[in-house]
Amino acid sequence: MTCREVREELMEWARGAEPPIAVRVHVSACSTCAGMLERQRALTAAFRGVAAAPIPPAEEFSGRILGEFDRSARVARMRLSGWLAAGGLAAAAVLLLMVSPNQPAAPVAQDASQFIAIPYTVPLSPEERATVVRMEIPVTALLAAGFRMTAADPAATVQADVLVSQDGRARAIRPISISSTD
Repeated sequence: MTCREVREELMEWARGAEPPIAVRVHVSACSTCAGMLERQRALTAAFRGVAAAPIPPAEEFSGRILGEFDRSARVARMRLSGWLAAGGLAAAAVLLLMVSPNQPAAPVAQDASQFIAIPYTVPLSPEERATVVRMEIPVTALLAAGFRMTAADPAATVQADVLVSQDGRARAIRPISISSTD
């Protein structure tokens, strides 16, 4: 017999069934299957111990379970916030690439009606839903991220439409304008 043929018989043997003679012979000669039999027996013993333990009243553990649900919800909200921040930073990076020191700071793009795909993102599939989110991105955020914007006012903001896919990732950007405080 091969190890694959013996595997199911090992699990039944560990739970109390009598194995065929061929399985016993194989296990006596195969250290891998003998180790698996011992792990299955230990697992069976652990499950029997859990099954024999009395079930505590719901009041003892319901608070911990509900608290874990609350913690999971907080983690999910934090992840969404992180994705939105990453989308804003990606949008800022694309805008920065579009603004060069030789161009005036007011218009960001010649044709602002078209979305520009964010580099290194997977394009939207035809059936995928997306949302357009208008964002104002401070130029200081671009500067803090290490982008060079010599012609822009540090107190200015960049206004853009960001195409966010249903998984929360920014996929494309449509720059609108840069507003200055002057």
